[in-house]
Amino acid sequence: MSGRFIFVDRMAYNRNNQIKRLQYIISVYQQYKHSDVPDTHILRIHFPKHHIFISYRQWMNIKGTPVPKPTTEQLSLFN
Repeated sequence: MSGRFIFVDRMAYNRNNQIKRLQYIISVYQQYKHSDVPDTHILRIHFPKHHIFISYRQWMNIKGTPVPKPTTEQLSLFN
């Protein structure tokens, strides 16, 4: 690798890492999304600029996934 970070679509070992990845992808999407810009254009042109290489089907799954707010407290289950 030439020092480039590439997102590999794999199951994350840690749920928090997966949530961070989803938040990053959605934040990049929101930067470029306007009413006249289709999702396919963002996937094809803008995502690769940020080293995000996913298919349209993967994007639809990510877009439909509810992203919970990450908790910063330990033992958040017991609060």
